[in-house]
Amino acid sequence: MNGNDIDNKIKQALAEEDAELYAQFAQEPSLLEQGLELLQSRNRWMTALVMIVMTIFMVAGVYSLWRFSAADEVKSLIAWAMGFGFSMAAVSMMKIWAWMEMEKNNTVREIKRLELQVARLTQRLGEAK
Repeated sequence: MNGNDIDNKIKQALAEEDAELYAQFAQEPSLLEQGLELLQSRNRWMTALVMIVMTIFMVAGVYSLWRFSAADEVKSLIAWAMGFGFSMAAVSMMKIWAWMEMEKNNTVREIKRLELQVARLTQRLGEAK
């Protein structure tokens, strides 16, 4: 049984008004929307700072790569290669942090959907009594 089968069974079990509400919230945001959502969250200052620092490290990495290709001595080759490696490692870590934040937001979104479904079910059970 895959995820689509479960989704279809849930949609069939929901009342018509609940199905419309579920369809409204079932749209997953695109990757770009998820990235922009980071700039609208409570920690938007941290996200902006990470993006600025990531850009600086990316420019430093490209500069290091350019200087590496123009270097003649082994010592400078090693230094520029280490600068490039450090810059790319820093960029990678910041990207991983951003992906983890987006995943956290996705998890919170799913929990809120479940809370909504539980609240609707509780409401329906209260009406049935």
